[in-house]
Amino acid sequence: MTSTSEIATQYEFVPFEKIFLRRRDEIYQLVLITEYAFLSLNGTADLKDALGHTPESIKKAKEIEDIAAKETADDLPILHSAASVLIWGALEAAFRDFLIRWLVSHPSARVLPEFSNVRVRITEYESLEGEDRMRYLVGMLERELAATLKPGAGRFECLLKPFGIQPQISDEQRRDLSELAAVRNVIVHQAGIADERLVKLCPWLQIKVGDPVVIGRETFLRYMNATGSFAAALVKAADTVLQSSKSI
Repeated sequence: MTSTSEIATQYEFVPFEKIFLRRRDEIYQLVLITEYAFLSLNGTADLKDALGHTPESIKKAKEIEDIAAKETADDLPILHSAASVLIWGALEAAFRDFLIRWLVSHPSARVLPEFSNVRVRITEYESLEGEDRMRYLVGMLERELAATLKPGAGRFECLLKPFGIQPQISDEQRRDLSELAAVRNVIVHQAGIADERLVKLCPWLQIKVGDPVVIGRETFLRYMNATGSFAAALVKAADTVLQSSKSI
């Protein structure tokens, strides 16, 4: 098995180091800083009053303090919803760049049976170079396999399967990824209001169509864990395939 330091700098796996891991840390830091900032506002209006600030300044401080207090009491749903959208986007971006780099590094992967039905526009393909060509192929393969229609980890797994890469995750992590993907779509496209697809895909949430989807800290941390675990499982599975090919 390749060492950790080698994997982190290996061409195929750099997206998980430079995109997903870095972005994941940044998102979590943003959540922590915002939580601290909201809590720190408590008592600001009283302090300004005691120090003799103007009534207007005290009133403004009180308004902001009340908003922060309500958000904190509700477990900062707007913050955690935005962070959940960002963490899913980071995983998608890293995954796509990984596939692109895999095709660049392993030309034989481009002649797999799954590519036989992919219709490539020659003029478009020939106008591209390097990674952009592979990005084009990944986009075509996604459409051919209808990857974006598959729930949660399924959209990734159907694209990995032709290359023999099979990440192993728990049923709980798989469920969390399905939930995150569905919740992300509702937040982005339905203003955070549950639709039929979410209700159907995630019956364990026990919500109805039209209900608001509220993301608190505990839920966000579940999503963080699930995306991190899947990324780790993918890297390990891909490295196993690489090591197996070297031993042949």
